[in-house]
Amino acid sequence: MISPRLARVTIEVPYQPLPVDQSDVRYAHGPDSAVRPGVPVGETIEFDWDDSAIHPGTSRKFWVHVPAQYDPAQPASLMVFQDGWWYLDPEGEVRGAIVLDNLVHRGDIPVTIGVFVDPGVLPEAADPKNRNTEYDAFDDRYVSFLLDEIIPEVTQRCTITEDPDRWGICGGSSGGNCAFTAAWLRPSGGGQAAGVP
Repeated sequence: MISPRLARVTIEVPYQPLPVDQSDVRYAHGPDSAVRPGVPVGETIEFDWDDSAIHPGTSRKFWVHVPAQYDPAQPASLMVFQDGWWYLDPEGEVRGAIVLDNLVHRGDIPVTIGVFVDPGVLPEAADPKNRNTEYDAFDDRYVSFLLDEIIPEVTQRCTITEDPDRWGICGGSSGGNCAFTAAWLRPSGGGQAAGVP
């Protein structure tokens, strides 16, 4: 007798290359990318950061998303996103705060504070974008910027765990380079900010 598993018919699909211009290509959102009924919505706080000692002359915004279940008596996990608004935008492709709220509510991840950091701009420069300078450098300036300037702003308002296994950092393209470099150079963080694995 032939096993039903072995009797399955394989369906062949013809190869179709992705178009060179992928501006019209879009991935479908999963269910966690939408606001779901009964899921408490966290609070997102916006900050301006114009006083960087590590990236002098830059100006940027960053956002801190605090899930509704956050309890200051219980240190929260931390997730840092490069290209902050692109990851945070509730109408965008990632919708990071919505996803965090859904995952925390369901218990798939612990209570996690999201920190969404935009790259700096140099307002007076001919080419004001500082993204590639910050993200593509293979040195510890950016992770030091996070650990010494941005994360202390977060820890003034929220209790963050010192367990480096509960810290994360992510990004795409040059932001991915930056995340990898930060994790590579500071696998267990520095000072009181425990780590950026």
